[in-house]
Amino acid sequence: MAQIDFTNATLDAYIGKPMTQGSYMKINSALYLYDTSGNNISASASRSIILNTPAKVSIQYTGTVNASGTEFLLGVSKTSNIIDFAWKVSNVSFSSGDAYDFIVDIETSGNS
Repeated sequence: MAQIDFTNATLDAYIGKPMTQGSYMKINSALYLYDTSGNNISASASRSIILNTPAKVSIQYTGTVNASGTEFLLGVSKTSNIIDFAWKVSNVSFSSGDAYDFIVDIETSGNS
């Protein structure tokens, strides 16, 4: 069991249709990691909001993976087994049993 290295990781939208406001917010309700077929590849998953201010929210995700790969999806929304929307984390490498611990920072602006 190794710790997944997120040093060079990227976070991008993985979209099957136009993005909506709800799509952006899926990252807040995300808990499990998925492969690009929409299969859950995480175990012992947890999510914690570690910072919540009007300007920034930081969400920490921890757990282990039960598959191998170089990318995963977070915040998956599916219709008829087709992924409509998710956030994709790429530029990582992991094997079954590896642990993950990463933080997603969301910066906000506007009226508070």
